[in-house]
Amino acid sequence: MLKSGNPTKYPGVFKIGHKSYRIRGKAINPRTGKQKEVRKVLHDASVREAARVRAEALEEIRKGSTKARERVRIGAYAQSWMRSKALKLDEGTARTYADALDLHVLPTLGDFYYDVLTRQDVQAWVDESLMSVRVLRDGTRKPYSRNSVHAWFRVLRTMTHDAMDDLSLQRNPTLRISFPDAPDSSHGNSLSSRELARFLWEMRSRYPHQFALTAVLSFTGLRFCHGSAIAWNDWDESEHVIRVQRKQVRGRVGKISRKKQAPHEVPVEPELAMILREHRQRMLAQQAPGLAEGWMFPSASGTLRAPSSLNKAWQRCLEAAEIDRRFTIHGLRYTFTDLVRRAKADAVVRRALTGHVTESMQYHYSNVDLEEKRSAVAGVHRLVAEAAPPQAVPSIRGGTPGGTSDQND
Repeated sequence: MLKSGNPTKYPGVFKIGHKSYRIRGKAINPRTGKQKEVRKVLHDASVREAARVRAEALEEIRKGSTKARERVRIGAYAQSWMRSKALKLDEGTARTYADALDLHVLPTLGDFYYDVLTRQDVQAWVDESLMSVRVLRDGTRKPYSRNSVHAWFRVLRTMTHDAMDDLSLQRNPTLRISFPDAPDSSHGNSLSSRELARFLWEMRSRYPHQFALTAVLSFTGLRFCHGSAIAWNDWDESEHVIRVQRKQVRGRVGKISRKKQAPHEVPVEPELAMILREHRQRMLAQQAPGLAEGWMFPSASGTLRAPSSLNKAWQRCLEAAEIDRRFTIHGLRYTFTDLVRRAKADAVVRRALTGHVTESMQYHYSNVDLEEKRSAVAGVHRLVAEAAPPQAVPSIRGGTPGGTSDQND
């Protein structure tokens, strides 16, 4: 019979009572290079069980961890992932990620453990999402588009890439996921030069207070968050440029983010300069709200605009211009990019104008001066003017607007 406190025949295992053992041991943790000790008391165990527990604990130390990694559900990981992402993304992108996860990904996949999620599970979720419908405000039911489902999937894929490292996943369940072929995008969310000329003509005639912002977005390629945050002192009339210095999202003004960059300066051609001067004269004549704060495109209440402030004017002008397909405010950026390309601008100039962050090394070794940008933008104005009907050209370039709509429209 072994006495209490005496070692057994197993190193590091000490009997301290009936079926009770104390285990002790030391091993080097490779992550720190330091020695770590195991101390534990086991009850209702055999000496062999105590030896096995000691050996497993020491092996965990040698592997670089003190305990087995806990399994994590996708929903729990998504919460911690979004907390981390919120510190790095702009507010709009973070909200897009959160909505995709909360409304579309997690209701189906949130309870799965990440380490057992399979490609088949993800494909089944994609297929189910493509067949699901949403109820519009008027009560009609409309299926989600392929692009919408693919956007949700991209968020899941991005999160899973991070989880592969964070959770030491053995396989990526978002690989080889199939979607239906994309619809013909020969037109897509953009307009031809002729369509843009008709659309601007209708906007100027019907909604002159909305026209100036629409024209700036059309002839600079700026995102709405950047274009809608321009102040009058950002426009240097003597240098014929607008300096882009900030963004705004839902009225919150901030610095331009690295994710959604913008050119520091955009050229202002004479046609656009005339539009801006008329816009300023109208604001001064009416003492429009927001004038004292210096904003170039304030809302009717003087605050910075939201994209939805253009909805009514946008839809009516699309109908009047006989454009019967989907075209959004962001489509003006696509249109500008297409027209700059058609104006034969160099690829480096195109990226400098739009603020795209691709091919960063080409940016690094290439300098695009203002005159190169100005030449490209002048080409866009020329294409629109050449495609416009006779009555539209002077209205786009300047002159008395024909509409009487007020700023609340």
